[in-house]
Amino acid sequence: MRKRQLLPYIQGRPLPSTYQDAIKSTVSSFQEAKRTLDWFFDISGFQSSEEENDLPLPDRQKLYIFQDDDTFPPHLQTIPWADQNANIFNFTRLYDTIVLMFHAYYLDINGVEKLGPDGADSMQALEDRNRTLHSEASDHWWFQPDNMFTPVNVGLRDDWYTDAVFAQQQFTGTNPTTLTLASANWIKLFTQAAQGNQAVLNLFSSAPANSFYVQDYSYFRAAAGLTPTEDITSTPAGGAVHYGCASVALFYLPPSGQLHPLAVILDWKGSLAASVTIFNRRVLPTDPTDSEKNDWPWRYAKMCVQISDWTRHEVTVHLTHAHFVEETVVVAAQRTFPSDHPVYKLLKEHWTTTLSINSLARSVLVPKVVMPLSAFTEAQIVTLVNHEYTTFDWTGLYIPNDLDSRGFPLAELDSNPKYHNYGYGRDIIRVWATLRKFVSNVLVKNYPGGDAQVATDSWVGNFCKEMQSSMGAKMSTFPTVTTLDGLIDMVTMCIHIASPQHTAVNYLQQYYMTFVPNKPSALYAPLPTTLEALNHFGEADILNALPVKAGQDQDWLLMAQVPYLLSPDVEESMSLPTFAKQAAADSDPIVASAGKILQTDLVDLTAQLTKISGELDDQTKEYDVLYPDSTAKAIII
Repeated sequence: MRKRQLLPYIQGRPLPSTYQDAIKSTVSSFQEAKRTLDWFFDISGFQSSEEENDLPLPDRQKLYIFQDDDTFPPHLQTIPWADQNANIFNFTRLYDTIVLMFHAYYLDINGVEKLGPDGADSMQALEDRNRTLHSEASDHWWFQPDNMFTPVNVGLRDDWYTDAVFAQQQFTGTNPTTLTLASANWIKLFTQAAQGNQAVLNLFSSAPANSFYVQDYSYFRAAAGLTPTEDITSTPAGGAVHYGCASVALFYLPPSGQLHPLAVILDWKGSLAASVTIFNRRVLPTDPTDSEKNDWPWRYAKMCVQISDWTRHEVTVHLTHAHFVEETVVVAAQRTFPSDHPVYKLLKEHWTTTLSINSLARSVLVPKVVMPLSAFTEAQIVTLVNHEYTTFDWTGLYIPNDLDSRGFPLAELDSNPKYHNYGYGRDIIRVWATLRKFVSNVLVKNYPGGDAQVATDSWVGNFCKEMQSSMGAKMSTFPTVTTLDGLIDMVTMCIHIASPQHTAVNYLQQYYMTFVPNKPSALYAPLPTTLEALNHFGEADILNALPVKAGQDQDWLLMAQVPYLLSPDVEESMSLPTFAKQAAADSDPIVASAGKILQTDLVDLTAQLTKISGELDDQTKEYDVLYPDSTAKAIII
């Protein structure tokens, strides 16, 4: 164990001797670290716990300042403005204390009994171990704490590795937001790669239009500052070499709606000739499934896709597009809106602890967890984060625009059986409509002059400029709002990112990622460089690519722990129905009226989403993450 100076307010913990103790210690120390930052942000005025503590705008403009340090995208400068020139407050020391308090046992444990899967000699052994840990964690005395294996996880399914479960995760998993209609160029390239495979060529020529979709991670190298053929690899201090990939997965979506993985480019290196492409032996979702378990080359290919998606989910969809983008909204709004402005009133309840959790992410979670687990180096991750931030398409990601542009027509989501399994898409469009109705009910009454009144609202104009400015949020795609509809959409998007969007990509992590083989963060052996080499892969090669060898168990533990840390149940006080209840009791009669309507709408929404979940083909896991009771009103974790 590394040496620590345990000050009176830092709780010391002995080095854990069991897997469960390690999990418990990491969870509780993470919670302590978060509480410490919550406390600091409270007393500093960034996130006051007092119900009515809105400072005058001039004071908030001094308190809320954008910091752009060339590492992370623009974010809150966290030294209180009154102390900036006094040299009294050293915020760096607080961060050092937070790091000290956070027991991430990736760094602290060596040789702990039962820490990881050391010695596993088969995939079946890993599945059996997962079942044992779940059984032990879910069948205990009431006074014993739960751990990450207490809830069910995907590894408890006998079919977790199948094409059907893999495909369904693109629709209802941790990242259901990036599956996109395949471009003509990708269809052309996959057709070239399929030469000699008549079954696949027949499908390409006979399938209805718009039947092929991709998960496209081919941009990773350019976005991370690598050359087209440079290997994605990193070696964390004292750890094993990690290997990454920029996969491209091709899916077939037949009229029946059973999404099916058809082909995978393991690691796109700029051309087909420089990349390895493999096609599924099961060309159709109705083909026999008896060979799936032992089709190791194809299972390896799907694992490469999951590793690529680990990066896109954690770094892009979750960290950057939710946490970091929403933080700029908070800072810009605090700097530009008076506290009695209707937009400020609509947004402020969706900022609860967002600033402090983001501060914790920048100080601890990213450098101490994400970076050590990733196959990208620290510098490459920073470059990737900033690329994803600068290319964030604000209006393009409005849910109606996003779904339509990715090949999921709004008018057909419910009526066309082809789309019936897209639980996220069918849910999120309804959640968006519900929140937009609430926002509209408030803003329409506050802007009786309509577009003309919005166009002359200097506060709205200043907010847009602050989001766009090179001295502010640096978000070039942020709209210049001049119409009432534009304002309603913009405000809905601010709430959407903080509430349902973050909920959708955060709270399923424990289920899909605690069982590491389903979605590891990196490979632990080099990728095959030819199709011939891949076709010779067996079970031993899959195991060799996972962190199951002696000395790698710390990585396994951290891969499994972090999803558990980030997937607690949403407390009732932080849920959307509670937000609606509070809005219905607001002193502003316009907000109160809209809140009462929202309460009723959320009850109706729950019924609609429950019905949609029951219509999905896969009924093993209820898709309930966006039920209003399960949706957090803000980014609180």
